[in-house]
Parts: sequence; structure tokens; C-alpha cells
Amino acid sequence: MAIIRYWLVALLVAMPVAAQTPGVTLSGFVTDADNGESLPLASIVLTQVQLGAASNSSGYYAVKEVPAGTYEVVISYIGYKSWRDTLAFSDQDVRLDVALQVESVDLEEIVIQAERREELEQATQSSFIALQVEPLQQMPAVGEADLLRSLQLLPGIQSASDVSSGLYVRGGGPDQTAILLDHIPLYNPSHLFGFFSTFNPDAIKDVQLYKGAYPAAYGRTLGAVLDVSNREGNRQRFSGRGGISLIASRLLAEGPVGQGSWMMAGRRTYLEPVLSAVRSFDIDIPLNYYFYDFNGKVNQRWGDDTFTVSTYWGQDDLQWEDTEDETSSADLRWGNRALTARWTRVFSPTLFGHFMAAGSSYENTLLFSFFGTPFGITNSIRDWSLKGDVDYFANRNHTLTLGFLATLFEFDYSQSFNREEQVNLYQQSVLASAYVQDEWQAGPLTRLRLGGRGTYFSVGDRLHFTPRLSLSHALSDKIRIKAAAGMYRQYLQLITTEVFSSGDFWVPLDDSVEPGRSYQGVIGTEWDPSRRYQLSVEAYYTDLANLVVLDNAVAVDSESTRSDDIFKSGGSGWASGAEVFLQRRTGALTGWIGYTLGWTRRTFSELNRGRAFPPKYDRRHDLSFVVSYNLGKWRLGSNLVYATGQAFTPASARYSLREPTTGSLQDYVLAAERNSARLLPYHRLDASASREFGLWALDVEFYLQIFNLYSRRNEWFVQFNTNNPETEPEVIKQLPIVPTLGFNFSF
Repeated sequence: MAIIRYWLVALLVAMPVAAQTPGVTLSGFVTDADNGESLPLASIVLTQVQLGAASNSSGYYAVKEVPAGTYEVVISYIGYKSWRDTLAFSDQDVRLDVALQVESVDLEEIVIQAERREELEQATQSSFIALQVEPLQQMPAVGEADLLRSLQLLPGIQSASDVSSGLYVRGGGPDQTAILLDHIPLYNPSHLFGFFSTFNPDAIKDVQLYKGAYPAAYGRTLGAVLDVSNREGNRQRFSGRGGISLIASRLLAEGPVGQGSWMMAGRRTYLEPVLSAVRSFDIDIPLNYYFYDFNGKVNQRWGDDTFTVSTYWGQDDLQWEDTEDETSSADLRWGNRALTARWTRVFSPTLFGHFMAAGSSYENTLLFSFFGTPFGITNSIRDWSLKGDVDYFANRNHTLTLGFLATLFEFDYSQSFNREEQVNLYQQSVLASAYVQDEWQAGPLTRLRLGGRGTYFSVGDRLHFTPRLSLSHALSDKIRIKAAAGMYRQYLQLITTEVFSSGDFWVPLDDSVEPGRSYQGVIGTEWDPSRRYQLSVEAYYTDLANLVVLDNAVAVDSESTRSDDIFKSGGSGWASGAEVFLQRRTGALTGWIGYTLGWTRRTFSELNRGRAFPPKYDRRHDLSFVVSYNLGKWRLGSNLVYATGQAFTPASARYSLREPTTGSLQDYVLAAERNSARLLPYHRLDASASREFGLWALDVEFYLQIFNLYSRRNEWFVQFNTNNPETEPEVIKQLPIVPTLGFNFSF
């Protein structure tokens, strides 16, 4: 604590000192010249005096303490032509707003004397990846391009199965990764039981992923953060894009309005007519299903103020009826809603603020009828949030960020059987947090990021402080070493079936159990032999405590809602491993090779006789090859994946017990140690081909994608039949080869 107090005092001292430092401030916004979209993490460099900065999430930057003189200014962003000009600085601050043009030539030929990559953030923060959306959209997929499925090809990220878009990051479960859309959480970011994610690929503008040891600006979860931003809209002209596949159709439209822009994007499946056509051949399919989602955003800029309103609506709807027994049916509906109002303002060249009011909800209704007996579950989580962040560019060596977040949660859960209510739970809770962070240029080759986050959770009156630290040091202009560490807390717990994602729901952890806690540490190095290639190697370790897991032995009609009664609590665990990531980033041939060597363990006193066991998403080896080859109008792509088979619990013996009332024998399976066996290794090859051409006033791209090209039936899980002792265990297989045709268009 003495170190923390010393650091806070140093920050306060830095502020008045900064005002006495000579020099002026260069500031402004960096945008896309074609559509006016802001460009976060752009690089701004004054080459002769070695001063620079990176734009924030709104595209705003500030370079402090520019001495009087005339200097070349270079503003660059990956995929865009660098902007260069010579500016004279005297005794007045300079405002410079720059619109960058999209780059069409090989970036290898461009010399940029600035930080490489998504410049400052990746140079400072370990385990951070800023992803370009277009390559993710072009990867072979099942039916639709999908952001979360594409992320599963990165080292350190695993999937549960072919039909899951969930993210298992560095040995953590899906509830340990925060998924944000325009700064608000999505509590169930999936459609079709996890088959697709809720992210419309056309609407996505920016993707930032922190795989571990994330900075103080984020909180809530023990593991990772995925921060996705939607497009703001084209400020220059009306335009649109979309696509049609075998499963769904998409359309995005955007254009200028007033001093800003608007954007609307929608997507919907059309499986209903497909299923109806199948039924016309006297094939009985007692199922109707569709999902849709809608993204909207409008913004206005008046001087130094920008106001933005954005929304997301997504819904899944499934009906099933047993045609042989009309008394059995299912009616399932689930979806996310989100609404955000945001205000950003340049208070001064060195002070930038963004403030937000938001509401988000996930609601789920499951209604079943078995032989005329109804059973229903409804649950929801709603949050109402106020959020603020302020960037203060104190001097050339320190950029301070301060922020707060206050959230009111409402949890609803009800359960009925045969029209009689069994459980009716409603609970409110408040989560309030504040953070401070300092970006410190400690030397010409060294960056430090020091931060801390204080959190209060009303359930149990929890108050915690979690420090964060990251360090980056350049050994040369091509080699950089990085390290990061932090402490994290999680107050909400996901109850999940892991297969049927629409039945998942969140609950707060009350004072009967301790909230989850993790310590994370990461160390690694990056080598950039050229603009074209980059090699990164990272090792990580996570220590977990106060874990909980759903207690399946709790009686269905139990009325207890205390966390200690619902969960097996007091669990601990750890995850460690090493990742290798080799990228080819420019040229006709691009792609990467990713490899992860990892271990994950969990320990609960009430499970596995108190012995440590690997969770199902533990992977010893995970290898992926991703390649894209551009042949002008043609583009070819391929993914190859290999992974250690997931862990499962085998049967060690069968036994029979005689029912005392009937005298009949009942067969049972005696489980071996928890997750002590492995399924066969997983491997899969995907391929894609696309061609661009013009059609009337449209730019059209036709594509063919083949998932699982050689139709490897990978193993999913093992099912035991206790009714017949002679029956061998059944291994449930995953998807065979799945071809997809479709086309994308833009205007």
C-alpha cells in the first residue's frame, strides 16, 4: 500500500508541474476521409523532436510540450496512407484534424518513422490485439462470417465445439470474459444456441481484445475483455452494404445527417421457408426457428461536442411440437436489448472527456409441455449504467485517465410446474467502481502503465481495490519485451448448461460466498524484422480463488436462493501456458500461425474427492494456420486447426441396485476421476474462394466456403446408456462437411 500511496502522490504532483513546462500542444481528431469514421489508436509523430501520441477511442489525440520551431508531422494508421506535412509552432496551441485516405499499395513500401501496429496500445499492453474487421469477415465459416468464431483461431482462445461461438480464453470459462458492444455488456452474445454470435459483421468498426492482465479501465470479470465498437455512419455520402447466404440476409445503410451521420444494420435468418419447403416433400420437421438483430446509431458534432445514440436489438424464436403426441411442445424466446446515449467533449487541448448513460438487458422465456403438463422458466438481467472517462494529457511523459462506472442490476428468475409457481426471485444490486491510470513514458525506450480500480458491490457490502501494471521496453527498433500483472474480482456468476446457451442466466453472489478473485501475470516479447512480419511469444499464469460451480445435487423444488446453497463454493484453480503468434501482415499472401501450450486445473473440496482436475476446456496443444491469398478479383482462404481432445469423465465400472419396493434391478455407471480421459484430437480444414465484380451500380462478391473440407467427424462428448449394460458408450460427433454459398454487395 505504501507504493500505491507514493504513486498517487506523484500523479498529483505531476499536474501542476505540467502547467509550468514550456511548449505548446498539438491536438485534433483523426478520421477516415472516405466516410468520416473516427480512427482510434492512430499514430501521431513529430519526427525531428521524437514526440508522439496515439488517438483515443474517439480518434482524438494531443501531443504536449512541442517546442517552438518547424517540424514534420506524420499521422499514420494501419491500412491508410500516411499524412505528412511541415508545421510551424510558436507560442499558440495548434488544432489539426486530419482525414486519412485508404491505402491501396503494399505497406512494405511505406516508410513510417513512428510506433508500429495499433501503435501505442499494443506497444504498451501485453496480451492486447487490435483486429482489422475485413480479414475476420473473409475467413471460412459455417453459413455466416462470425466475429467470435474467427477469434477462436487466435492462440490462447478455444471453442467448446463446432456449434459454439463461446470464447474460452487462457483456461477461463465463458463467464470470465467480458463482451462489450459500444461499451455496454452483452450477457448472452449468441444466436441459435451458440451457433452464431450477435455481432453483425457489416456493422462492426473496431475490435479490441485483451486476453489477460487487462488495464484498469475495465472490470467485472476474472479473465479477458472483448471490446467491440459499431460503425458510426458515413459522414460524406449515403452508402450501404449487405449479403445473402444460405441461412440469413444482411443489410446496412448509412449516410450524413446534419453535422454528423447515421447507421442502421439488420440481419435475419429465413429458415422458415426452407423448413416449409422440406415439409412439402412429406418430410416431418416439427420445428420453426428464426433470429434477427438490429444495430442503429446516430451522432451529431457541434464544435468540440459530439452526441451519439446507439442501440442493439436481437431476438431468437423457436417453436417445436411433437406431431405424434400433440400434448408435447416447446416455445423458446431469448434476446438482448441495449440503448446508449454518449457525450464526448474536448474541454481543452489537453483535457478530453466521454460520458455515457446506458441500459442493457437479456431476457429469456422457456415454455415446455410434456404429455400435457406445462413447465416454464423465465429469467432476465437488466442493468442501468452511468459511465464517465476523462483523458488528461499532463505532459509529454504522462497521460492520466480517470473514470467511474455505476450500475444498477435487476435480476428476475421464476419457475413454474403444472401452472404452479415454484420459484419467484427478484433482486436488485449496485456495482460502483472508479479507476485511475497513468501512461508514463519512463524513458525513450520504456513505457509504464500504472492503474488501480476500486469497486463496491452492494450485495454483501463488498469493497475491493485491484491494482494493475504493464511495462514495455524496446531492446532495439525491432525487438520489444513486455510484461503485465493485475488483480481482478467478479461478482456475477453465470449458470450455464454449456450446450444449450439460451438457458444460461446470471446471478449475483451474495455474502454467503466470497466473490471470485484472480491474479494474472504475463511476460513476452515481440520481434518485427520488417513491416511484413511479426513474431510474438508470451507466457502467462493465472491464479484463481473463490470459484463456484453449480451444485447439480440441489433438489429441483428447493426454495433456497443463497449462493452457498446453489453452488459448490470455495474452489481454486490456475492456468498457465505459452503462446506463439507469427503473422505475415502485408502483401498478396497474408495470415498467421498460432500455437498454444497450456494447462488448466480446478479444485473443489466437494468434487473429485478434493483432487485437482482439468476442466473440459483444458487443452494441452492448440495449433492454427490461417492463410489468405489475394489474386486481384479472386481471393482464396484456408484455415487448418489441430487441438488436443477435450477432457471428459469416463466410466470406471457398471453396477446394479435392486429397488426395494419393486424388486427390479436398476443399472448405474460408476464414474472415474473427473475429466481423467481425453477425446480424440480435434482437427479440421476449412477453405474459401471469392470473386469480385461489378453488377449495375453494385460492387458484388460471390463466395464459396467449405467448413470441415475433409469431413472429419470430431468427437463432442460421450454418452452412457445405463438401461442396457451391454451397450457401448456412444460418442456424439460434431459437424461433417458444410458448404456455404452466398454473395456480398456494397453501393
